[in-house]
Amino acid sequence: MSQAIDVFRTFCHISEYGESGYANLHRMIATSSPLVLWAPSSKLVSSSGCRLTEREFVTLVDRGTVRIIGRRRWLTDRASRDSHPWEGASWTPLIDDAIRAIALQDASLPGNSRRVVMAEEERGDTWALSHVGENPELVPLIYEALLAPDANLHFPVGVLETATRYSDDPVGLAERIVRDAYNHDAAIAQSGTKTPFLLAKRESRFNELLESVREASDIQFSNVEPAAELSRSDLAELTSEVLKVLRHLENGRKTSVGKFVKSEGHQLLAVWMKHSCESLGRTDTASVRGEVIARLQQEFESSRLENSLPEIFRNSDSLIGSSGTAAGVIEAVVSELTVYGAVGLAAGAYSIGKGFAQRLGFAAAPYAGPQWAFIYAFGRRASGRRHARLEMTLDNLGSSG
Repeated sequence: MSQAIDVFRTFCHISEYGESGYANLHRMIATSSPLVLWAPSSKLVSSSGCRLTEREFVTLVDRGTVRIIGRRRWLTDRASRDSHPWEGASWTPLIDDAIRAIALQDASLPGNSRRVVMAEEERGDTWALSHVGENPELVPLIYEALLAPDANLHFPVGVLETATRYSDDPVGLAERIVRDAYNHDAAIAQSGTKTPFLLAKRESRFNELLESVREASDIQFSNVEPAAELSRSDLAELTSEVLKVLRHLENGRKTSVGKFVKSEGHQLLAVWMKHSCESLGRTDTASVRGEVIARLQQEFESSRLENSLPEIFRNSDSLIGSSGTAAGVIEAVVSELTVYGAVGLAAGAYSIGKGFAQRLGFAAAPYAGPQWAFIYAFGRRASGRRHARLEMTLDNLGSSG
């Protein structure tokens, strides 16, 4: 067992988003250290849309890169899961047997050290009855908002499905919505963070509707991350932007999250996310929309490899001299860039040194910008050629708006 470094702890109630949530799972893992999931569905982890294999997911839980919180029955009782009315609840032995074993193994550890946490039994049911009874104005507020003709534009699908079931019972609807909100916040609090991934922008409107409920609840958040200063709407925008950046960096490639989390890029990205959230939380702007992409582009553009070919040739790393011809590098350069005709050098006069190869993109080069972006996109640190390719990707990202 190894423990992931706690740099930027995030939380996601992932099954609320169905298959789309699991299609983004590898991206949430990449940006978090660690990612805490509420009662994940092993069946959806095994679905074709999820980039992780069953074994990769178990390995990430075992390493502490992914943490899990759930009710004891969900984590340990196979019969209960298999008889659950939700199809996604079914037990997958390769995943769920391992999770159950880890939960029992870690049960005596401090909360933040457990890879799998068996959550306390819910208190939302009794709290909701009392709170709605004391605040009857919530009944028409919630009922009218969730059953409005344009409700589908502002609220998550799962919430609207609940509203439909309670369409003839306004009080019951308010109690159920408040109960779910309370339990959701209790899960976030127990995860040790207040930085949830909100994968649907419509969820932010729902959270704003329930802000008064959250202010009145007895849920205590500890170890609050800097992003707690952001509103729920800003968190939804932040989530959308981060996932958009990673999709563009993938650019059709199947980035292996298993390899990425073992690289330095994972911690670099987690630190970058933490610092970005701290900065955005202090920024006095109406919205964080566009901020993540703009900051990444600004950092990329303000950093550099080498300024010019003359600067390269003044560097002793660039030229070795005729006695030290680096034939392999020459062959690569001639075949891909025909650089000798461009710079007027004869193929035997000078060998290509480290600095020249770095500038042309055939070796890693010193770079002060966000290295995590190169490692995520290409699996390697910055070089001249990768710099040019990433520049094109970021230009496309900015223009896709």
